[in-house]
Amino acid sequence: MPYEPGVRTLGAALFPLILLASSTTAAQKKGPDPKKKTEYTKGPVGKAPAPCGARILPLVEGNKWTYEFVESGLPPREDMVKLSPSQPMEVVITVKSVETKGPDTVITLEEKTKADLSKDPKKHIYDERTLTSTITCNRTKFEISPESFFFAGEPGGYFGLAFDKFDRSKDTSLKLVNGAIGEGQWREEIVAHFSRTPFQDSGAKLDSGKLELERAFTPQPPESVNTKAGLYAGAEHLALVTTGRVTLDHPQGEGKPLDLPANWLTQMWLVPNAGVVQVLNAYAHKYILASAQLK
Repeated sequence: MPYEPGVRTLGAALFPLILLASSTTAAQKKGPDPKKKTEYTKGPVGKAPAPCGARILPLVEGNKWTYEFVESGLPPREDMVKLSPSQPMEVVITVKSVETKGPDTVITLEEKTKADLSKDPKKHIYDERTLTSTITCNRTKFEISPESFFFAGEPGGYFGLAFDKFDRSKDTSLKLVNGAIGEGQWREEIVAHFSRTPFQDSGAKLDSGKLELERAFTPQPPESVNTKAGLYAGAEHLALVTTGRVTLDHPQGEGKPLDLPANWLTQMWLVPNAGVVQVLNAYAHKYILASAQLK
């Protein structure tokens, strides 16, 4: 299946308004061979103060994270396998700018993805894409734009979709305590209005509509995470369950809202002064930190 960055939590809801739900269990981890000595190197961390005091995701200008796709051992739900998008093999995120705008700080990110579209292991057809995302924060909010990898661990943004309204009515993307993830749960509620553009200027008319999302975050016990960048002891483990529905502006038939499938689960592991070090998203696609350049 071709790499389609539009097929993700937001985009997939509209093509054709069907979403893929992943397994709700975490990936099983094989412990090290007790007969084999394993040497771990501590993963890199930054020292510069993070904007808005958000140590858990240090968005300092110039900071750069490179993530690689790895097999999770958890295939998507059987009845949705054909809907699962191809995954990028690499995601590179760079903090391009940090600006003060009134009471807020706006961080601009450059997010590059690279996917191999070829099914022949001897040939490679690379699809490289670059998008711009933003994070807006102050002392009480930390709002991640929906196209960002940090929004739900799904790289590549969405395709053929534009929002003319995107409101958050409760809580925020990350609710921080002393710059890190606390022990309490929180819930981000989003009401957005979208329009769609046809693929390759086909001239087809695609309906617009309303998208409602409820994103429930639950901190889990800390875990040690071994990445290609190094070992991170006591990483903050965060579970995100997304529910929601789509209502078209000009529906056919009864026009009832279409609900997103249940158990849309994303898991993230974050480390103070290092950021996101591992992700297992709702498509059962797993990404680990391969390298980081942190100030």
